Amino acid sequence: ERERYLKIAPRNTVRLGSLIGDLFELSKLDSASVTPQLESFSVPELVQDIAQEFQLEAEKKCITLSLSLDTDSAFTIGDIGLIQRVLENLVRNAIRFTPVGGEVTLSISERPQSVAVAVSDTGAGIPDDEISHIFDRSYRSDQRNGGQSDSSGLGLAIVKKILDLHDSRITVVSKVDAGTRFEFELPRHSQAA
Repeated sequence: ERERYLKIAPRNTVRLGSLIGDLFELSKLDSASVTPQLESFSVPELVQDIAQEFQLEAEKKCITLSLSLDTDSAFTIGDIGLIQRVLENLVRNAIRFTPVGGEVTLSISERPQSVAVAVSDTGAGIPDDEISHIFDRSYRSDQRNGGQSDSSGLGLAIVKKILDLHDSRITVVSKVDAGTRFEFELPRHSQAA
């Protein structure tokens, strides 16, 4: 019995550390002490970096992680570190809620004044009655994952706060047992040569 508890303790410690880190980050975002450090950056390069970061995790779960980029030169102005955090949270959730053999896709499409970035998966999906609550800090739905998660449950609340700081709105389209698509837009910026 002692051995069983010794195995549980490190997992709970990691989860508690994640929760404390996410709570601290969310409270900083709430307090307006975070001001985005705006700079011009390449959206396709950031998305490719995120795909590389999660490739091994996806492979371990036999999930295909792919890119669908209709441009390789779209630039925006924003806080690259914060937008990276948005994408990491979205991809991490997509992998978490996608079953073995599923797919996660990161895509970019250019619009007249913006660059649309999307993360979609073939996972468990979100019931219609829960979609309006998924960005609430108190919302958590582990039933789609069998109740097993090292997540703090604050990832989507952090995503929304960061995108609010960028005056960007995130949209969600989901179907239970078919997957979910999160999409947001960033303003286009012409990169000086």
